[in-house]
Amino acid sequence: MRDWRLNRIQRRQFRNVFGVIVCALALSGCFDLTQKLSIDRSGGGHYEMAITANGLLGEALRDNKSGIRLSGNRARTRTATIGDKTTETAVIDFKSLSDLRLSDESLSLTNHGASWFGLGPRHITFRRTFLVDRARRENVPKSAEEEKFGGELAQTMFGDHTYSFSVTVPGSIERAAAIHIGRATIVPKVSSSGLSHTVTWSMPLSMLLQAKLIAFEVDFSAYGSFPDAQSLPE
Repeated sequence: MRDWRLNRIQRRQFRNVFGVIVCALALSGCFDLTQKLSIDRSGGGHYEMAITANGLLGEALRDNKSGIRLSGNRARTRTATIGDKTTETAVIDFKSLSDLRLSDESLSLTNHGASWFGLGPRHITFRRTFLVDRARRENVPKSAEEEKFGGELAQTMFGDHTYSFSVTVPGSIERAAAIHIGRATIVPKVSSSGLSHTVTWSMPLSMLLQAKLIAFEVDFSAYGSFPDAQSLPE
């Protein structure tokens, strides 16, 4: 049974976060998911996704029989094991968000212009829209969706595990929007490193699975070019 599960997962090509979730369900594994986006002063940067797991799913990651496959984008991947946990990380480099081809999500930068008669920093809005409900419908068979993604069962399976998304920008944060899922409110945390600031939203993985659409939004000011850009559908 175990070999059948691994072979089935090895043949699957994962395009997004829900591909990893389907993998975890097949392997009865639990995991943490982290996605990080960094934007430089030209509008380019890096998009990183990491899955950390132990047990059978951790073994599959370690043996390169499962994990992150980002078709449509050229990604660098690496795997590291510490103790009983294995982390697989995929990184995409881009010169513009328009270079990215993403399924079930979109990323955009909107440049509102510079202050002080064009001599001051530019004011930018970053927005990520994650179509959770559509991703779930397209990636999980109906029977599996009904059986695996009920609220109580999702809490039981994934309650101790987390999902986080962060964006790092080369300037000052003017606004970082909270996320509302049902009655819960996720307030982002802002940290700094030199002239850059990072906004991070973290939530239980089970909460992510119950959402229909999540919008991550940040207004920031920075010196640079920042042309308007929008990721493309895969």
